Amino acid sequence: MLPLLFLMVAFFFLVVGAVMFLFCVLFPQLRPYALSVALWFATLGPCAIGLMMLAGMAMVADAFLAQTGNMPSMHMPRWPAALGWGYAAAGAFFSAGVATAVAWLHQAITRRLTFLLFRLYVTAVIAGIGSVFGWVLSWWILSLEVPHAWIWSLLGMLILVSGFGTAAYKGARGLRGESPTTFPWVSPEEFAGS
Repeated sequence: MLPLLFLMVAFFFLVVGAVMFLFCVLFPQLRPYALSVALWFATLGPCAIGLMMLAGMAMVADAFLAQTGNMPSMHMPRWPAALGWGYAAAGAFFSAGVATAVAWLHQAITRRLTFLLFRLYVTAVIAGIGSVFGWVLSWWILSLEVPHAWIWSLLGMLILVSGFGTAAYKGARGLRGESPTTFPWVSPEEFAGS
């Protein structure tokens, strides 16, 4: 049951990242940051899973130490309830910091790729975002109990993945932004694909 919970948490943050990607694509000023924003939200999933695992291990350790079997009881102070909220707040700040560092590094690296590499990268990543929406569509179709739902689910997945991938390949220039001025690895011509 626990692995399923972890998968649900990770998928939730993937869906939020995919929706935020579409939101950023709608506004021309935000398009160069759309991939990094999606990655920022997607990174929160593994961070949340790690924090849940740490909290779970702490609860198991607490229960183990509080056990009074044949072993002598250890004096353990009772933790105040505010400590749980402090853990949640510290975890949220830590997760936001990790996600920000990952998104900043992603933005720095992708802005220094040649246009051809960037186009291939964008096509693969946005096709993956299409697959996230494909999974949501598949689960919705399966919940309707439509006859031959797996065929419709597979067809919807193929349409979304290929549609998102094709749109990404054709619209990669709009997601590009400006050529970096500090520490450029490629020339402006290679950056623009000319």
